Amino acid sequence: MAMTELDGDFIFLTFALTESARALHAIEQVDLLAAVRVQVQPGVERREMQSVFDHIRLALQFSANVSKIFWPHQNAAARGQRLRKLANLPDRHALADRRLRNHIEHIDERLDDWTTPSPRPFLSTQMILHADYPHGERRDEVINATAVVYDAQSNSVILFGDIFSLSDLRQAVLDVQGKCSEALTKAAA
Repeated sequence: MAMTELDGDFIFLTFALTESARALHAIEQVDLLAAVRVQVQPGVERREMQSVFDHIRLALQFSANVSKIFWPHQNAAARGQRLRKLANLPDRHALADRRLRNHIEHIDERLDDWTTPSPRPFLSTQMILHADYPHGERRDEVINATAVVYDAQSNSVILFGDIFSLSDLRQAVLDVQGKCSEALTKAAA
């Protein structure tokens, strides 16, 4: 086969491998950026927020793209099954969970549902709860009044009330990445 002619499955596996690497990089950046503290003046700190959420969104989007390759919508089920077999991935896998994907792909619908009890308590569409944020009732209020929350202490994202561990997501993406790499190595041999 010429270098410019590749099997479609090889292309899908390569795409999944690339998106996995991008997701893992973004997850790593979330940890690093959430730890940034700049003292503006005595007793006043500035912490990263927007860049943390930018990387959360990237991590979730890239992870969702990997999920779509191996656990696609019904009209591409045969492709997903074939690629899972090539990569030795189970039908049931953490990335097969469609809740995260659906939140990302249907954010407008989630916002419709979230804003339906209007007027509603509203703090922000996104908020970071740093590890030193007080626990208790106030923390729960922030979670209930915010669409997307990054909880730095548990390293999780709360999307419209659903909790997704970035540590667990990282492990799931690493698993898929390793299996894609093995499948590509076999395919190239």
